[in-house]
Amino acid sequence: MKLRLTFLFFLLMSVQVFAASGKVRGSVKDVEGKPIEKATITISSTGEISQKYTAHTNAKGEYIHIGVFPGDYRVSVSKEGYKSVDADAEIRVTLSDKGTTVDFKMQSVAAQQKQEQPSVAEESPALKEAKAGLAALNGGKIEDAIAAFEKALQLDPTLVIAHYNLGAAYERKEKLEKARHHFQEAVKLKPDFGEAYLAIGNSYLAERKFDSVATDALIKATELLPQNYNAFYNLGVCYSNSGKYVEAESAYRKAIDVNPKEPVAHYQLAMALLGQSKNADAKTEFQKYLELNPTAADRKEVEELMKTL
Repeated sequence: MKLRLTFLFFLLMSVQVFAASGKVRGSVKDVEGKPIEKATITISSTGEISQKYTAHTNAKGEYIHIGVFPGDYRVSVSKEGYKSVDADAEIRVTLSDKGTTVDFKMQSVAAQQKQEQPSVAEESPALKEAKAGLAALNGGKIEDAIAAFEKALQLDPTLVIAHYNLGAAYERKEKLEKARHHFQEAVKLKPDFGEAYLAIGNSYLAERKFDSVATDALIKATELLPQNYNAFYNLGVCYSNSGKYVEAESAYRKAIDVNPKEPVAHYQLAMALLGQSKNADAKTEFQKYLELNPTAADRKEVEELMKTL
């Protein structure tokens, strides 16, 4: 029978299952006390037994991870476009009903860059417009944000954060060519801007363009962001959709190295292995996918596929 290879190119949230054990919970807010959604919490053991867990914050900026094996852990937070204000937390997880609480504060990269600018630059009209644009963007006022960022760039065409955030604003309007233009301008001005390279690659994927223009940007993103799961995963998606299954396998394996608990990466790795007729290895990855995601909507389909292997 012919196998139909289906590839996902959107960033997917992980679905995980846990045994009854300890729990870690808390919240993530910005420096003004506003909740930050979709921040990633990483809980890594510091003891003799290697354990690693991840959780994501909801719209209220809250998270909880149930099923953490008792022991000593380091807890960190990450989110694209933000940096943590707090140091990683060292905790001990027990079987307490209340669990262990770890809260974090984060600051946007753009805001931090503003603080690091010399006092003269902080007062520049261009930077003020960029700040107004960022506030509008965060508030969902996309047209106002675009107008402010464009005015900022009229005043100072070299303002990197204005280019990047204008690209993000156009992306929300699904004007991908305009978004990509400003992401590209950002990397011309700041060649080590990994997040901008990732945004360029993602914009091509959104248009279902999987050739070298997309892979080149994503490869650069993985070089600059070696611990960014999305960069490796999206590079794998790009290769998979181009029929380059060997390269896709390598990218998905690196994504799994960064975050082994993301079920979808194991699924996509299995599909890339099938594309190379590595059926035994593919079956192993499908099993891992179902182990991490036991309530998967496609569980029966995957199980039937495994029977043919």
